[in-house]
Parts: sequence; structure tokens; C-alpha cells
Amino acid sequence: MDYGSVGILWPRISRGVPMISAGTFHVITTELTVGTFALSGVAFLLCALNKGPSSRESVAHWALLAGLVATPFAIISGVNATSGEGIDNPMLANKLLLSMTSVGLAIGVLLRRMWGSTVDLRHSCVGMTSVALMLTTAGIGGEYSRGETLLLFIPKDTVMLFPLWASITILALGLLIFAKSAIQHRS
Repeated sequence: MDYGSVGILWPRISRGVPMISAGTFHVITTELTVGTFALSGVAFLLCALNKGPSSRESVAHWALLAGLVATPFAIISGVNATSGEGIDNPMLANKLLLSMTSVGLAIGVLLRRMWGSTVDLRHSCVGMTSVALMLTTAGIGGEYSRGETLLLFIPKDTVMLFPLWASITILALGLLIFAKSAIQHRS
């Protein structure tokens, strides 16, 4: 019985302990990521509507954090599970772009909450946007691996990349906003 290897995540142990394949590990980590992000999205929706139990804010942020922790494992195992030498498919490039955007928004939401901000409509909407981007990433992954998706309207053969000058400008603007926010929220 061949269990495969998971590459850099789990080196094969020489004593005969069976290892799971990269594809199986990717399914597990993807389900964990998508599930926690979906839970977070429902809780953020309840926060935006100001309905539901009082624990909705805690659930939204803790589930978002759990999704962030699981995301790198899903990405690394996905790279190990694909055949080919890197991102040679436009769908994979779009998945990387969307998931990294989602991670950035999620980190921003968690930092803002950690710094003591209230969970208002804008905060909840940014959290739901992060969730929507991660679920879109999962939908593209389903089309890539099985040819099935609910996202029929997303272009599959186009990669939306910025020119280098635009990327540098956005990076500088992001660092400037982060520094301004850090200065304003000092204790």
C-alpha cells in the first residue's frame, strides 16, 4: 500500500509509519479552512444585523483566527498536491491572489479588534469580504480539481495582476496606513 508523501510538511519516517498523501492532507486542511471561514462569515453577518447571541463577536473573530492558522497548511499542501512545477495555470494564480487578499483583510480585522475597536457595520463587512474571497478561492479550487463550481461568472483564463509600479504604490500606501494606525492606537 503506497501512502505517498506530503513533501516538505511530513518527511517520511523510516520505521514504516504510514503517511497520508498530499492530496488527502490538502482536502483535510481545505475543509478546516473553509469551514472556519464560513462560520466566521455567518457570525459576522449576525454582527452586521445586530442579531443572535452575544457570543457572535467572539465566534466571528476566533473562527477567523482559526481559518488563518489553517490557511498556510492548505496552501502548502495544495502546492505539494498539484502536478507541475509551480503556478502554471491561471486558476492557481487567481487562487493565490484571492487567498492572500483574504488573509490580509482577515489580519486587518483581527488587529483592529485587538486594538479595541467596536464591531460595527464596516468592521463586519470587511470580515465578510475576507470570508467571501476565501470561499471564492475554494470554488476555484473545486473547478481546478474536479471541474465543478458554483462560480460560473468568474473568468477562468484571466489573471488579474497589477503592474510592478502599482504593486509598489499599494505596498507603500499599506505600510503608511499601518504606521499611522499604529501611532494613533499607542497606549
